[in-house]
Amino acid sequence: MKRLFPLLLISFVLLLSSAIAVSAESEFETYLSDFYQKQEKASQILKEIETDLKDGSRDRVCARQREAASYGIEATESLIKAFKTSSSKTQMENLHAGLDKWRELRDYC
Repeated sequence: MKRLFPLLLISFVLLLSSAIAVSAESEFETYLSDFYQKQEKASQILKEIETDLKDGSRDRVCARQREAASYGIEATESLIKAFKTSSSKTQMENLHAGLDKWRELRDYC
């Protein structure tokens, strides 16, 4: 039952995110939708790792951490592209700093 709930939750998120991506009207919205989808995946994996570590399990922590970081990197890159398409230069330094943090997390293990 514990394994079924995350699978159902992930399926629901994927279904919902697919609907969001289909309704995207512009390039900006497409990148933004991609950002939200991948950021959600990264957050979910990190939450699962946190729970496992609190329970004393270190099973595949590094592999899952790298997977989460990869989603985080892709998400941040999508957000950067979204801001570039809208000609917005605000927060670009912060976005690149966030990208570096995701890379650091990926390479930590």
